Amino acid sequence: MRLGDLIDAVPATHGDVWIERVVADSRLAGPGALFVARKGTAVDGHSFVGDAVRAGCAAVVGGGELDHLRVPYVRVDDPVRAVGELAARINGDPSRGLTVVGVTGTNGKTTVATLLYRLFTALGRPSGLIATTGIRVGGSRRPNAHTTPDPVELQRLLATMVAAGCGYCFMEVTSHGIDQQRIAGIHFDGGIFTSLDRDHLDYHGTIAAYAAVKQRFLGSLPASAFALANADDRRGRFMVATTAARVAFYGRGAEALLPWSLDRLDEHGSVVRIAGRRVRTMLLGEHNAGNLAAVVTAATLLGEDLERVLRVVPRLTGPRGRMERVAAGPVLALVDYAHTPESLGRVLADARQMRPGGKLLVVGGCGGDRDTGKRAAMGAALATADVAIFTADNPRSEDPHAIVGSMLGGVDPGGLRRVRVELDRRRAIHEAVRLAEPGDVVLLAGKGHERSQEIAGTKHAWDDAAELRRALGRERSRVGGVSSS
Repeated sequence: MRLGDLIDAVPATHGDVWIERVVADSRLAGPGALFVARKGTAVDGHSFVGDAVRAGCAAVVGGGELDHLRVPYVRVDDPVRAVGELAARINGDPSRGLTVVGVTGTNGKTTVATLLYRLFTALGRPSGLIATTGIRVGGSRRPNAHTTPDPVELQRLLATMVAAGCGYCFMEVTSHGIDQQRIAGIHFDGGIFTSLDRDHLDYHGTIAAYAAVKQRFLGSLPASAFALANADDRRGRFMVATTAARVAFYGRGAEALLPWSLDRLDEHGSVVRIAGRRVRTMLLGEHNAGNLAAVVTAATLLGEDLERVLRVVPRLTGPRGRMERVAAGPVLALVDYAHTPESLGRVLADARQMRPGGKLLVVGGCGGDRDTGKRAAMGAALATADVAIFTADNPRSEDPHAIVGSMLGGVDPGGLRRVRVELDRRRAIHEAVRLAEPGDVVLLAGKGHERSQEIAGTKHAWDDAAELRRALGRERSRVGGVSSS
């Protein structure tokens, strides 16, 4: 594409320069590349313009004054936003060829986006998915390094979906992705807000700032889009207060477009009423009934027939590591990603309802190099279980002893009697299984789908579900009677 077609108001002397791709990393620059120098959270791309030019890039875009370059230079007001917009343009504005729905919120993003992808696929609508647990383009799957990828990769993914014949893309939209403008250049046809709990305050500073970033996404939606918010979350109305989009709510009350209620919950799923229709789902937990209501409501806002949607719901399964049942024998064993105090409390309450006569044993911790202010609350939430084993959960560069010490600081004296500390996560899991009796529930919290454990800067291969199965198998061999599924 000509530089003059890619960027408006380029001087005629530079207009015919040929651009093949947009890059924001000087290490990827080369012949045919347009290097965008943007200021990031850690480094300023303007410092690497010389490297990009020496690598042979065709032109440079930036936000400051740069003289004596051997290639055309275009100054823009907002280079960070320009990355996404230019990447979109050079890829043919792929979001215009898709119906794109973004899902934001502290909890529920992965489940709602994944269920939408699986629902529309089952309805015969080829779709793509961009989620924490991975990327789907039609039936193909690939890993995802960041929940909301960088704008260059994101636009390339959307173009791949269009080329593969997808008509829809369902994607998680994180607060980092919004604040860093990774979603710039995407035309959204809908946005969904699920919930807001304390998270990422190491980045945003305050809950108010975190909420404002989420609101910014819903507020940016065009009038042609829909904005669906959780009426049961106290910030649901705030999230859609500034949007030009068509506003709708999901939730239990009359304000919801399709009100939902829970008829029954057990270890195999639940029975949910949505707009008065009774439907069985394999999803575990009351919180997932709300997520399902968001999915069904969004589908109808996208023009799908409610009755047809509800006929598909019983076949839908949730994403890996989100209230995942690992075993349903004498001991019910679960894995969940819950890593905020509020989400952990909801998951623990749901787990208790599945085996109301048994004990609840939970294994969990807090991540290192992240929001330290929530650790005491996480400890207090974990200590509501009958047995709570505090352990390591991606301590990263921090001392796991110090992390657990902060967690213990939130536990009252009565709760401390129920707490054990075992910093080796493998041993902690095996200890929980050893202590479990028939009728009990063992829940591993915090890591969910993750396949690594980061300790002192090194990522070690790890899988909570696989380790839990090993522990169950070992205990079954020792005493018999525990079966995994």
